[in-house]
Amino acid sequence: MKYYFAPMEGITGYIFRNAHHACFSGVERYYTPFLAPGSGKGFSARELRDILPENNRGTPVTPQVLTCREEDFIKASKTLAGYGYGEVNLNLGCPSGTVTAKGKGAGFLADPERLDRFLDCVFSELSASCPGLRISIKTRIGYVSEEEFPALLEIFNRYPVSGLIVH
Repeated sequence: MKYYFAPMEGITGYIFRNAHHACFSGVERYYTPFLAPGSGKGFSARELRDILPENNRGTPVTPQVLTCREEDFIKASKTLAGYGYGEVNLNLGCPSGTVTAKGKGAGFLADPERLDRFLDCVFSELSASCPGLRISIKTRIGYVSEEEFPALLEIFNRYPVSGLIVH
């Protein structure tokens, strides 16, 4: 059995993750609270501190990115790959109204065609520019109803997703 450590914004930053990893065994992967890259900007100072390699030595960490813009996900993923991360997680699970109203997180699930185009662009670009980088996805089973999940799963299965986490 594998155990993954889910993020909690404001709590599970690098100090908490490192302390937990030093005191408790068995967690295979820690996910960061979501990074929210914006158009034309990099990571905030807080986000950067949380993902810097020197702040995560010896702790298996996967950064989580929250965006619905291909270029922002690609830029963030290239930056994270440059820091030595082998996997980036796309957050399609956040149900917060302020997030979903912008079509991000679980809100992205409301437009499966757009999500499919996003994934096609992201996987095409990153397979060429960062060939070893894995992309995993955290999702819900639908935006409104669990009946949406088969169609979403069909989309996810079109791409070399390294892992699918159902939130």
